[in-house]
Amino acid sequence: MAGDLVTVVRDWRQMEAVLTVARESGSSPVLLTPENAAATYGAGYLAALQDRARQEFPDVSFVLIVDCGDAPGYALACLRAGVRTISMTSHNEKIADIARQMGAELVRRPS
Repeated sequence: MAGDLVTVVRDWRQMEAVLTVARESGSSPVLLTPENAAATYGAGYLAALQDRARQEFPDVSFVLIVDCGDAPGYALACLRAGVRTISMTSHNEKIADIARQMGAELVRRPS
């Protein structure tokens, strides 16, 4: 992800716009939710955004990083809902291990 363009997305309209441009340019965007998005929007909504993007843009390689703040419960909820990449305010080795076991990843929030 180093060097990749990171775009903050809050809803489907924004996500669709970024993925449309990525499709046209052949780029692989990194999409980032706002801070504490898991608490604000909920795991189900964020997983649905990710799934819709994968369905409607199967030809675009992208990463959606869902910010879970400092809340392990929200991080676990996102993982259970199928979110593949999460970030937390501080690294949590237990959450990172659970993510790995589920085929997901805990990453540092891009700046």
